[in-house]
Amino acid sequence: MVDALERVTNLVALLMATRVPLTLDQIASELNGQYPTGEAALRGAFERDKALLREIGVPLETEVLGGSDAGRTAYRIDRARYELTDLALTPDERGALQLAVAAARLADAQFGLLKLGGDRSSVPVVVANIPELEALPLLREATADRAEVSFGYHGSARRLQPYALLLRERFWYVIGRDVDRDDLRTYRVDRIDDDPVIGQPGAFQRPDGFDPRQVFPSDPKLIGDEPTARAEVWVAESRAEAVERELGGAAVRERRDDGSVVLEVPCANEEAFRSWLFGLGVHAEVLAPPELRAGIVDWLRKLAGAA
Repeated sequence: MVDALERVTNLVALLMATRVPLTLDQIASELNGQYPTGEAALRGAFERDKALLREIGVPLETEVLGGSDAGRTAYRIDRARYELTDLALTPDERGALQLAVAAARLADAQFGLLKLGGDRSSVPVVVANIPELEALPLLREATADRAEVSFGYHGSARRLQPYALLLRERFWYVIGRDVDRDDLRTYRVDRIDDDPVIGQPGAFQRPDGFDPRQVFPSDPKLIGDEPTARAEVWVAESRAEAVERELGGAAVRERRDDGSVVLEVPCANEEAFRSWLFGLGVHAEVLAPPELRAGIVDWLRKLAGAA
């Protein structure tokens, strides 16, 4: 089970993204596995989360439903009341702020950025914008109907048998079997290029006992088109021991006489990799591959030029 901070942050993201109020059962279903099982434990955890949100000023709204759900309470967050809309931050200013939070690695700062509104290209661990995901309802429909979906992703055509949708670190992911690659893949929903085209219902069988929490990469740097993509990173002696503990001894490719190390680091998700790299500041440098190094240098130059 995720920790309380991640759960509350994901709860805020979910309630800001929804177009209709959600009941507690729907919230627990959407935040799959993040709340405890059992009615009493679920209700107790949710009541604590509600109290925390209201204590810090999040405008959590309730609505008593009618119809078939008559008498049940549903919840949502009014984005217009919650987001700070008068700061007039430019995309570059938001990028600089997100870079600072990535370097500090402060969970409270990441949660606070929910009020600032980043853009879709910002760092996953600190971004806070909750985009309107036109593809999400279609993917939910396809997942429920076991229908194959086709969509564009980073300019390439994909065919996916969607097994599940999962919310992690304020982003929605669709997980399933990529038909053309014959492999289990995870795609971030807000990066889908166009509306998915849904095929016929009942086109595939979801594997028995499939649990998206078990297959979702625990390291965000592994989420991407090429899960095996790796970078070589030099880390100074002052940070070498801590980074080696984080990545494991198998990641070490070279130990230098000055105490620094060269490590192999996942970089399938360039934004997550960039956030991790900037968290080390001047104590780390990308050595390879050349195109990744050039992309990071170019990103920093644009940020510096805008500032």
